Amino acid sequence: MTARLVAAGGFDAAGAPAPLVDVVVALHDLSRPVARTVRSVFALPEGRVVADGRLRVTVACHELDASEVAPVLPEDLGGSVRLLEVRDGLGSPSGPYNAGIDAATARYVTIIGSDDFFEPGALLAWHARAEESGAEMVLARMTMQGGAPINTPRVRPRRTTRLDAVKDRMAYRTAPLGLMRRESLGDLGLRLDEGMKVGGDIAFTVRLWDLAERIDLAWDDPAYVVGVDAQTRVTTTVRPLAVSLAPYTALLARDWFPRLPRAYQRAVAIKVLRIHVLDNVGRRDAVDLWADGEADYLRHVVSSLVAVAPRVLRPFSAADRLVLDACLDPASTPQSLVAAASARSRSGRLARLLPPGPDGLLGALDRESTLRYYAADRFWR
Repeated sequence: MTARLVAAGGFDAAGAPAPLVDVVVALHDLSRPVARTVRSVFALPEGRVVADGRLRVTVACHELDASEVAPVLPEDLGGSVRLLEVRDGLGSPSGPYNAGIDAATARYVTIIGSDDFFEPGALLAWHARAEESGAEMVLARMTMQGGAPINTPRVRPRRTTRLDAVKDRMAYRTAPLGLMRRESLGDLGLRLDEGMKVGGDIAFTVRLWDLAERIDLAWDDPAYVVGVDAQTRVTTTVRPLAVSLAPYTALLARDWFPRLPRAYQRAVAIKVLRIHVLDNVGRRDAVDLWADGEADYLRHVVSSLVAVAPRVLRPFSAADRLVLDACLDPASTPQSLVAAASARSRSGRLARLLPPGPDGLLGALDRESTLRYYAADRFWR
């Protein structure tokens, strides 16, 4: 990978003070609403846009010339925005993000997608929280564009400080969105996985949630907003199973994964099954959407996740088990997987919430159960 800072402002002048926060925007497509992203960094709640030296944006121009990007950015932010050309030929956002983090000098760094934006005042509010608490990471509250909340991680009721990787279901938050103490990232040796088409932040966050001494949630501060008006988001594109699930097979192969606390390993495996396996099967609701060998590949992945820790399947509802059991069946085929997903979608309320069989009650009481997962969403904060 090559990274070259080709346009910089006053922050990089000799003797100029470092900003409080470095913001890294990864841009690979000029059709993205990146001007909105950049402007949101400097927006204050009272409606003003102020670039006064406290915040700096680095736009990592992925396989783009800075001369192409500069004309689409706001012109009134002066030296508060700089451009970094990044070329690696990998088609992954991880490389540009890593390059932007490497170029940061502020005490805190944050990353943001070029489709997304911050609510006014977000960064300064998170910074004040981090400075007051000493947290290594301040997790942003997240919403969808339009206001729908994204309640991750599914923390314990009223829990907002010193989050616990298992008790506060940190595995459900796979994106490191919020403020990160830059020095801590270096000390912990954390980098995004370059080359991953999607999920380059999976191993990064699984490791961070385990190693960080203190993580707080900015539950009442302005939010990180996920934009939905771009024509195509990389994170929502339907891809081959070997691409969609690659970050999770790579995670299981990490030499440090078996050394994680067993309860945390189990929590991560359950999250991958609930969110990524069930979603991928549900999206492929016709036989012709399954490529040759994908049923066998899926069985291998699900078997590996189930083997991570005892009772991984116990928390899942009867409806979910229809699909997961079909995935594990040595005789599984695209036809049987489509049928299982269809049966799951027709399941009644109790089957969607409660585990099957005589151990169903114990399973429902499990911290990772479907029932408690939705209850945590209902009472999130």
